[in-house]
Amino acid sequence: MWLPMIGMTALPHLGGLYGAFPVVWTCLYTSMGYGSYLIWKELGGFTQDALVPLGLYGTQLALNWAWTPIFFGAHKLKLALMEIVLLTGTVGATMASWYPISSTATLLLAPYLAWLCLATSLNYCIWRDNAEEKEE
Repeated sequence: MWLPMIGMTALPHLGGLYGAFPVVWTCLYTSMGYGSYLIWKELGGFTQDALVPLGLYGTQLALNWAWTPIFFGAHKLKLALMEIVLLTGTVGATMASWYPISSTATLLLAPYLAWLCLATSLNYCIWRDNAEEKEE
């Protein structure tokens, strides 16, 4: 059982290799990864029952990895704002799907959700205060 635990805990860090705030994201990625392992273990692996909770987790992870290149790379502030709102909602849905399975795993996502709420607010303020050039 060590290999799946280590693999699932380490997986989120792949997207963070190019991200900002490495100290914060190291903690957040580790907790969300370990939470996903707890869900995987509780549901007996990648079973039919795991489809929704781990599918939502995978979706939010992909959205998480996509935000940095949209915001910092492409400088598409409005698109990044829409993306992070979707990401935050998906994390909330992930937590709701995890709660009946493991309250511990759900609580491991709470700091991540709090960070996303702050990041969403910052993204909004940056977008609001820095009007993007209109494409003609």
